Amino acid sequence: MLRTCLSVAVIVLALGVSSVAAAGTATEQWTPMRPALLSFSLPVVTDPTPVAAANWTFEGCWSPALGQPCADVFRDAQGDLWICKACGTTGKPSPGKCRRTSQAELDRGFWCS
Repeated sequence: MLRTCLSVAVIVLALGVSSVAAAGTATEQWTPMRPALLSFSLPVVTDPTPVAAANWTFEGCWSPALGQPCADVFRDAQGDLWICKACGTTGKPSPGKCRRTSQAELDRGFWCS
């Protein structure tokens, strides 16, 4: 009998239930431990505006399919290709006005006259 009582007492202590009885008042309650959440911080962007590349070369007007509007295509100083606004309306090309493309995409489309 004593052995059973000791076993129950050990289990109660292990589960932390005895902390409520040891508190001495009915107002204090045992709260389960909560796991800490992962915390992280987003990277700081100092200048979100794209920088215009110098020395862009106009390659021509291009359309992804027959019957669709044509767009200006430029090549930047690093040799990357860019599709910009409607043909003749881009003005000064920049990453904010254009999107990067590949030669493979241009090969699937049509050059406008």
